[in-house]
Amino acid sequence: MSRSPVRSSDESTRKNRPLVYALNRLVIVAANAAVLGLLISAIVEAFAVGLEAGLRSLAAAALPPIVLTYSSFFAGRSPRTADRVLEVNLFAIGLVWILVLLVLVNFVSTQFSHTIPLGEFVISLTLSVLTLLNNRLSTRSLLSCSYGILSGFLLHLLIFGLPNR
Repeated sequence: MSRSPVRSSDESTRKNRPLVYALNRLVIVAANAAVLGLLISAIVEAFAVGLEAGLRSLAAAALPPIVLTYSSFFAGRSPRTADRVLEVNLFAIGLVWILVLLVLVNFVSTQFSHTIPLGEFVISLTLSVLTLLNNRLSTRSLLSCSYGILSGFLLHLLIFGLPNR
């Protein structure tokens, strides 16, 4: 079994020069800590401005890890299988559906001042469909749809702010 050149180089550095290996690991940890510190500082500063600014900042920070987690979780499968296509489609459908749903709810609530309960109907419909999908789809497909919904919600929060509900 062949090992990758990066791994064997890393192993030889660890065995032959442990101080260099430890210093390299320390640099990696320090770089990650610095970026994380900047991110946390920016989020705290946004919350100091106001709740909505803080939540938008938090959504902007949470969206990339969620999308990367989704893509890495499903990346191990062959991209040409029917299940894989379904999972990607469910992610996209969930994302777009929630974006459209939240824009519609904001529009209806501002234009009709809650006289038409269309927002409640569509939210209830979404919850009902998710319950139905829970019993009909595989766990991976349902998880894909859920990642899409969460990503859509965070994207809406990032672009439009809090829903008017």
